[in-house]
Amino acid sequence: MCLGPINLQNAPLSSFDLTKFLAIWGAVLSTFGLGWNFYRDFHDRAKLRVTASLKRFAKGADGRDFAVKHDLPIQGATNEIFLVVSMTNIGRRPVMIKSWGGKWRVPVKGKRGFTVVNRNLPKMLTEGQYHLEYTNDLTAVGENVKTLYVWDSSGKEWKLPRRELTKLKEEASLISAASSRNQNYI
Repeated sequence: MCLGPINLQNAPLSSFDLTKFLAIWGAVLSTFGLGWNFYRDFHDRAKLRVTASLKRFAKGADGRDFAVKHDLPIQGATNEIFLVVSMTNIGRRPVMIKSWGGKWRVPVKGKRGFTVVNRNLPKMLTEGQYHLEYTNDLTAVGENVKTLYVWDSSGKEWKLPRRELTKLKEEASLISAASSRNQNYI
């Protein structure tokens, strides 16, 4: 028995179909809202980017100090090479930087880690701010160093990426080899 084609324009919507549609619509919207809240909460936190490089210091024409790459021949630059660590808050929440240091691969004098003497820490970094710390003690990038990191007031450690630490170690070993060759000729 065939009833023929159904004209949907004139067919009344039953209350069951409307209830089903509204339930599905509500479920989709609430799932989207929950996902958005998780995304926002995940991104709305403190996040720190740590970078490091070997630099020398020089005075500019205006009398201000600036850092230059260790192998650039800049007139008036110091001969001493420094490890410069940059800490940038790339998150949305402020971060209180307490100190920086590292961990030894093989413990030194029974200690598994070390702290570098701070110059201007602790320091509060708001969104987008950065801070530079430096030391002339290049054992912080020696072969026995496992990690370099910065820690905040909550105790969270923000590590220097391993690839960058490896590059720093190679540069430091080349510098120390070159300086030992120069001292042999004196």
